[in-house]
Amino acid sequence: MRKESQIFYDLSRSAVHKGQSNRIHQRMEMTILHRCNISFPQIAWFCGCHLRTVKRWIIWIIRIELGEPISDLPRSGHPPVFTQDICLRTIAFYCQTSSLPGCSKWSLRWASEYFEKHPELIGCTMCHSTIGRILKMHALLPHLRKYFLQITDPEFFPKMEHIIELYLNPPEHLFCFYECTGIQAIQRLAPDFPVSAGSTFSREFQYKRNGTTDLIAFLRPKNGKVFAKCTDNHKAKTLVTVFTEHVNRQPKDADLHYICDNYRTHFNDEFCEAVAKLSGITYTPLKTGKERRQWLQSGNKRITIHFLPFHGSWLNMIEIWFALLADKCLKNGWFESVGVPDPSHN
Repeated sequence: MRKESQIFYDLSRSAVHKGQSNRIHQRMEMTILHRCNISFPQIAWFCGCHLRTVKRWIIWIIRIELGEPISDLPRSGHPPVFTQDICLRTIAFYCQTSSLPGCSKWSLRWASEYFEKHPELIGCTMCHSTIGRILKMHALLPHLRKYFLQITDPEFFPKMEHIIELYLNPPEHLFCFYECTGIQAIQRLAPDFPVSAGSTFSREFQYKRNGTTDLIAFLRPKNGKVFAKCTDNHKAKTLVTVFTEHVNRQPKDADLHYICDNYRTHFNDEFCEAVAKLSGITYTPLKTGKERRQWLQSGNKRITIHFLPFHGSWLNMIEIWFALLADKCLKNGWFESVGVPDPSHN
């Protein structure tokens, strides 16, 4: 923890006088605009300050021309309670990945209570509102977070470019397929109340789970049509059954292209045998997954499988359809079983 605190301490020193630098910059703008014969109201509008502020600082132009500084003069009064060093230590503590033992996210009040028990961390105690002001002053938002993707595939970009080229110049029969697993059949204990004048959409808090189902779907990017099947599981045997049904729906003499990710059932021996059988060729079992993927990607058979780069599932267009399905149909649905829903409940 001491090492991380020192890093944040050093990185934060340059931002301490940010507020004073902004004020000096604003006063210099006023001075330049005034010398260009710009009126006071226009200067106030441009600098985003009150007209009285502009007039007061224009009076100081004479002092500026005499060589006097435009920075704030030293002020009398009680010295600040929380010094620069304390503020930097607070920032260093709060910006760590997990400052408090055993937890990765904490509130301002929790941090304040922790400082009371361990004042040696920053040199004093501090209330939650003061912590909030210090963080806001330095434009820090540790309570927010966003995801990022670590690229681990050394051939990520060549594979990505290959997939994009397929979308830009698609073969006649190109399909994207994937499995959406663990879809829950949720039934609320009471029906929803629709929106009415003066009230919001209301929903019963408690619900009942009526089982789960898996969905295996195939999207054709050319026309947006989807072939999908609900299944009890997403094992290799189940995938082969649905995949075979989809292939049999296509023209017998058509070359088929499928885009999928690197999930193990997409390149195991059972799936390879099914692809070979549907392509009318013989498959000799291969030992490694890399060899099986290379065989599936080869273009010397009727069915060609195009694999996404590792950690690149977002390149599969079927994911867009799954997102729409979840948001538009499943999110607010009423499902009494994993079978066909009751049309009386929407």
